[in-house]
Amino acid sequence: MQDAWSAIQGALRQRIGPEHYDVWIRGVVDVSASTPDRLVLSLPNRYYLDWIRDNFLGSIEQALVEHTGGTVPVDLDVASAERPPPAVATADAAPRSAAPAPAAPKSPPTRAARNSPGVAPDKTFHNFVVGACNQFAHAAAQAVADAPGEPQYNPLFIYGDTGLGKTHLMQAIGNQIRQATPDARVLYVTAEQFTNELIDSLRYHKQAEFRDKYRRQPDVLLLDDVQFIGGKDRTQEELFHTFEYLKDRGKQIVFTADVLPREIDKFEPRLRTRCESGMLADTQAPDVETMLAILRQKADELDLRIDDELAQWIAGRVLGSIRELEGVLNRLDAVSKLQLGGRPPTVELARKHLAGILPDAPAPLTADEIVQAVARFFSLKVADLKGTRRLKQIVRPRHIAMWLVREHTELSFPEIGRVFGNRDHSSVQHACKKIKRLRDKEPDLRNTVDTIERMLAR
Repeated sequence: MQDAWSAIQGALRQRIGPEHYDVWIRGVVDVSASTPDRLVLSLPNRYYLDWIRDNFLGSIEQALVEHTGGTVPVDLDVASAERPPPAVATADAAPRSAAPAPAAPKSPPTRAARNSPGVAPDKTFHNFVVGACNQFAHAAAQAVADAPGEPQYNPLFIYGDTGLGKTHLMQAIGNQIRQATPDARVLYVTAEQFTNELIDSLRYHKQAEFRDKYRRQPDVLLLDDVQFIGGKDRTQEELFHTFEYLKDRGKQIVFTADVLPREIDKFEPRLRTRCESGMLADTQAPDVETMLAILRQKADELDLRIDDELAQWIAGRVLGSIRELEGVLNRLDAVSKLQLGGRPPTVELARKHLAGILPDAPAPLTADEIVQAVARFFSLKVADLKGTRRLKQIVRPRHIAMWLVREHTELSFPEIGRVFGNRDHSSVQHACKKIKRLRDKEPDLRNTVDTIERMLAR
């Protein structure tokens, strides 16, 4: 079975994620006690054994099934003190008996860490940059962390495009709760992992263990990317009963998704209504000022010096994605340390090393970006601006959005009409003329338009 273990390392690393793999599997697991028909994983201590059993055993068993084509018994035990764990082959290199074992963590996980599977300790409220784009979501998350289980905020459903900090906020909740109450059991899991573990529990007749993990054990359940379970009937049924069990007992539930619950494709009505029964909070793409603040903080965390010219150059090309910004800074940090001897990067160097990743010139604004900015400014939904309702509080923002699209894109009146729900080009033309005329007469309107244009500035 040792050969099978070596063969599944690449698949296992991909399945559980590189960070978890490097900390909990690589260089820690000893398989020398395995037999031809049974895999025995020996761990340095009981903490590792419990963690791997609770979080990764199903993934290991599934990877073995995919490799061998059959069920392989997997046993966990604690290695004897005199037997050091051997080196374990990774997906990138074949096993070599002479290679030294990668160092295991110097100390076992703390009690708080053991009570908070999957919660990254570096995702806190302290290092989350707050701006107009995420102020409400941050406040709601902070309220949950201060008083978990309060009906007004249970569940908390955070939604928004990928890379805008939803997972950071979710894990910040977990970190603050476990700091305030070390015995609190905080469970973070992605919807995909939830689904895969459910499938494994059904295949290997471990439904009781699965339900114990997700219903009886956690005080706080953090479920990321809920849109993944759309159309998965069995997963939705299990999540519904898990939700009911936790909510009835005052346990805090936090969900994230790319869209509102009602916009998740093939999402069961009973789950949708429960997701909407607590607090809905959205995250939007950051404006330039917030993006620059995030850039400065991320650069400080990397001890990377970024001058104002380079900061403006990057912020104007990242297009609002915090995750993309982190990738850019990591690349520049590596270049600075490996090629420049620690000297700060320049715009010229960034152009050279980020070619193909970031455009050399700011990307032109799109109609969707403008509509989203207007919706965010007026606290409306994009669907309202593009819809047919003619309420006063919607019509003026809709006209402003049309005028801004006309001013900042190359779209014609008929094309703008199609952006706003297939409106006739004459309606768009009338709206644009009206805003242009009133903008010179009404200081409040002029200030509103100027503020939105600053939000869109690159």
